[in-house]
Amino acid sequence: MEREVKVGPRDAITVVSKRVPVRLSEIGPVMGAAFGEVYGFLGARGIAPFGPPFVIYHGMPSGDDPFDIEICAPVGGAAGAPSGWQVQVLPAGTFATLLHVGPYDTIGVAYATLTEWIGAQGMSFAGPPREVYLSPPETPPDQIRTIIEFPVSEAAARA
Repeated sequence: MEREVKVGPRDAITVVSKRVPVRLSEIGPVMGAAFGEVYGFLGARGIAPFGPPFVIYHGMPSGDDPFDIEICAPVGGAAGAPSGWQVQVLPAGTFATLLHVGPYDTIGVAYATLTEWIGAQGMSFAGPPREVYLSPPETPPDQIRTIIEFPVSEAAARA
């Protein structure tokens, strides 16, 4: 079930991240292992998460062809990173967001709704989409809460 689209600013955020190629058929286990690795690393050093984990989609799935995703663990400031990971600051921006409640295999409906809405508002995409994961792994599929967000330029919408 999708709710209303919201548009608003996002502050810059420091993340520990890793960009990886993945196939749609492998995405769940790849993301689970990566989040386990980074949060295990941070937890062992007493670094608490600074918001929910998310993934930036630098490519979009097409069949089972590989595409790039970036696993992101928000941190409050200075933090180390496991081997193969980096600490970076993602820039502030304006984002159009939509909450999807339901299984991950139905999330395409939320993407279609959000991209159609952005186009109808005359906004421009300003970067790759993100999926923000609000639910713990043990959540029943029909109750999983995921925010889909696209960085956007509002200039055309305000004209």
